[in-house]
Amino acid sequence: MSQLPTTADLVDGVWQPCSRELDVVLEDPATGEPLGRAMASAPERVERALAAAASLHADESWTGLADEKRADALETAAAAVEARVPEIVRAEAYATGVPLAQTSGLGVIVGGAFRLAAARLRAGLLHSGAVRPDGRSVEVRRAALGPALCVVPYNAPAPMAAHKAASALAAGCPVVVKAPELAPYSTQLLVEAAAEGLAAAGAPPAVLQLLHGDGATGARLVADDRIRVVSFTGGTATGRDIAAVCGRALKPVQLELGGNNPLIVMPDADVAIAGRVAAELLTTLNGQWCRALGRLVVPARLLTEVLDATAGVLAALRVGDPLDPATGYGPLAHSRHRTKALAAVEALTGAGAKAHPLAGVPERGNFLPPLLVTGAPEAAAREEIFGPVATVHPYADEAEAVALANSTGYGLEGYVVGGDETAALGVARRVRAGEVKVNGSSVLSLHTDTPRPAWGLSGLVDEGTDETILHFTGARVTGVEGAFALHAGPGAASERGAR
Repeated sequence: MSQLPTTADLVDGVWQPCSRELDVVLEDPATGEPLGRAMASAPERVERALAAAASLHADESWTGLADEKRADALETAAAAVEARVPEIVRAEAYATGVPLAQTSGLGVIVGGAFRLAAARLRAGLLHSGAVRPDGRSVEVRRAALGPALCVVPYNAPAPMAAHKAASALAAGCPVVVKAPELAPYSTQLLVEAAAEGLAAAGAPPAVLQLLHGDGATGARLVADDRIRVVSFTGGTATGRDIAAVCGRALKPVQLELGGNNPLIVMPDADVAIAGRVAAELLTTLNGQWCRALGRLVVPARLLTEVLDATAGVLAALRVGDPLDPATGYGPLAHSRHRTKALAAVEALTGAGAKAHPLAGVPERGNFLPPLLVTGAPEAAAREEIFGPVATVHPYADEAEAVALANSTGYGLEGYVVGGDETAALGVARRVRAGEVKVNGSSVLSLHTDTPRPAWGLSGLVDEGTDETILHFTGARVTGVEGAFALHAGPGAASERGAR
């Protein structure tokens, strides 16, 4: 792809190309060809960004604005971002391998996140109150906690960066976005457009900053006391480390981590629908998706039919260049992730399982055929495989199906397919996951106003339109009390002495 941006960071309103090389070679996912080393922000740029964010929060020139003024700025940013969505989603498809048809579909989030955040400000999200028995009002105001760090992964970085950054900006926080080292381009383009819009609205330069780097850069940012609140999407192991650091520092952290998401096929399910849902969940974002299919839980008597139906859907899927609008399935973002996924499959087959490739893929590039793995021991299939791979688990009755869905320790997403929606919803309510969808496989949430929770190993603190904004705030309760404690009041001691 031509015209990819040179990796550069944005610190206190100044863009500067990154000069520090990492020990990671970027690749063209479709061909596997090397593109040069990933880049990182220099330590002095990281320090300057942290200082600028802390200074901006201290002077209250952003957090002190009326909510309506911040909403105005967010809407100006949204317009600037929306004008560049075609460029952003194309860069995302190139770097992640996710087909352009999918990144374009998710492009609505890129600008929409800023508009949603502005709308929630205008609706009074950060204000509430109560009335005391004496008639006095008590005000509850949600105020920015301080400089916010938003760390996004490589699989869908621009939409995630938009959601996190817009939410933190709405809360009144100065924001530092840390881009993924394997796919930095779309996040950089997003921040560039949003920063231009914010500047046009009169926002201070340090309100939105961008840094690059690997886990070491992220660790430095998370540990710095000037960062007062963190939102991270990524792997469970890294999430544990971040949680430990934030716990010791007593700073709030929002974690959306891994998933080994079950699809329960009910005995009365339409096999064609079950196959379609399984195929789509297996290949959405090329399986590089925390809400992708991890376990296909299917009645033993329907096993062959569901596998055949899934294979039939995938056989019709066009595999190839992610920048081709007709492509339905593309390569993984990097060869190291393909290698890791294959190693996990080999571990299962070494334990007696059988892998079933469900689509042909090119030999060149980082392509991995969608795989369903049968015969894997249940206990050996509890870890997430971040790729287009799912294990298949036949069941005899509903209780066994629910047990198989709930045995991994993860709890991000669940899916149920059934002919009787009432019965399917009943099973869905027994799945231990933050969101459970019946008879569908969309990448979007069930509703923009509902939370996106994460249970167990899948994370901490709900995400959502309101929930993420509120994560970056603390409640301040103010009011006139007009009452005193139950001990003696002022002057009591002198009065006793006079007696």
